[in-house]
Amino acid sequence: MKSAFLIILLGGLCMCITPLKVSAQVSSSRSETESVAHTAFTNQDYYHALPLYLHLDSLYPNVPKYMFPIGVSYINTTGDQKKALVYLEKCKLKPNQYPPTLHYYLGRAYHLDYRFDDAIVEFDVCLSHLYKAKSKNALIIKDIYREIEMCENGKKIVQTPIVIDIENLGPEINSSYAEYGPVLTLDEKEIIFTSCRPETTGGMIDPEDGLFFEDVYISSKKGSVWQKALNMGPAINTNGHDASVSLTPDGQELLIYRYVNEGAFLSSKLDGTTWTIAEELKGEVNSKFYEPSACLTKDGSYIIFSSNQPGGYGGLDLYISKKLLNGEWARPINLGSTINSKYDEDSPFLHPDGKTLYFSSNGHNSMGGFDMFYSTALTDSTNQWNTPINVGYPLNSTHDDLHFSLSADGKRIYFASIRPEGYGDKDIYVATLEETNVQDVLVIVGVIQDSLSKQPVSARIEVINTENNSVVGIYNSNKTTGKYIMALPEGGKYKISIQSENYKICDDFITTKELNGYQELESNINLCPDIKE
Repeated sequence: MKSAFLIILLGGLCMCITPLKVSAQVSSSRSETESVAHTAFTNQDYYHALPLYLHLDSLYPNVPKYMFPIGVSYINTTGDQKKALVYLEKCKLKPNQYPPTLHYYLGRAYHLDYRFDDAIVEFDVCLSHLYKAKSKNALIIKDIYREIEMCENGKKIVQTPIVIDIENLGPEINSSYAEYGPVLTLDEKEIIFTSCRPETTGGMIDPEDGLFFEDVYISSKKGSVWQKALNMGPAINTNGHDASVSLTPDGQELLIYRYVNEGAFLSSKLDGTTWTIAEELKGEVNSKFYEPSACLTKDGSYIIFSSNQPGGYGGLDLYISKKLLNGEWARPINLGSTINSKYDEDSPFLHPDGKTLYFSSNGHNSMGGFDMFYSTALTDSTNQWNTPINVGYPLNSTHDDLHFSLSADGKRIYFASIRPEGYGDKDIYVATLEETNVQDVLVIVGVIQDSLSKQPVSARIEVINTENNSVVGIYNSNKTTGKYIMALPEGGKYKISIQSENYKICDDFITTKELNGYQELESNINLCPDIKE
């Protein structure tokens, strides 16, 4: 997300320029290349501007009008602060040859490099230039003060790092392009994610940012090895933007985001081995405003999503909506000021325990860009939450950390981030924690089959809390494999009702009152045919 500072600074240059598709082939004329590069840069098309300026710099090194755009472009594309500093620190040797914004971008690069005190110095210099200028812009100044505030947050957070192991998911998942938005099944055997790759459906580039359009990909794990990710095909992907948003715990329903009419959530269901054509959600969740991220509760009766619709506390806020009996989504309710700040909240993920909400925010006490936070529900029956807690460093970095999923035991977080060891741009990582913030959960996996033929059966599994007769989860077995997965939170007594056409209803009872820690249980179920006399 571009900062207010950046947009306003370049606004005078960009207001009359429409998005430009820059040729990948560098012009043979220096002046022509400079012209194309300058147009791309002032149009904030950094992905096209960067290689052009790098080409010019290779031929004519240390030219001031090349070095500054290169540094800025690195920050706004790959986020590679090391490479950005190579150029910006050269500019710093002769600051009078550059605009005062040099100090802002030096501050951004130092911030990304965890050099918080150096960043604050540069931000202060930039502020002094702004205050001396005849034209002061309150929005720019507010943005810089927020940058300083995040640096101060970072200085505190890095002093108490959490014990964690972070691992890149590898080249079968990640590429030199951006990967993000990981969603996984409860057993962590399948992952679905978003990527901007040249093989995108339609093969087109978005003229707004110079990146390939988003597509959704899927990979399965064999043993401990992820298989090569595959494009999910035309049922999910179009020539435009399609992005993974949420996956039900049983892996049978996928929510995606598609950029149509300012963006909308769509749903696709797994019919055996085939995903159905994605259909737009009905009701009041999709609007004319921007709704980029969402998650479904495990019973599918609620959706939590981000939106910038009017009436919120900041830019993007988190909202919740209930699914009505007619299948449509009710008018959303804001999650309130405890969760939502005056900045942006995004990427909600409700853990299978039903009580722990994870999300990303560039508000609260973020150390830089979006940080991951978690909050627990105050009660089972209200929409009230405890004060969000920053999950800590090094899980959170000075870059944006968002779009993530948690394992059922809460000890593994799959997330997207830009890190030095990555393959390029955002990559998907898994972080393993020693301690978990979620409540204990019992995960039950198995196969539902015909008791006579032993063939797989497609069944609906309804989990009911017997103490208040409320539905706490709805799961489905796959019609081709019969596989099912479900999660039961601790502290409850549950009725498990398994129903399938032409079969007798199978009911069972289970308690998690004495559950001690995360547990997995394998339970294969034989359904008896309902033979009519």
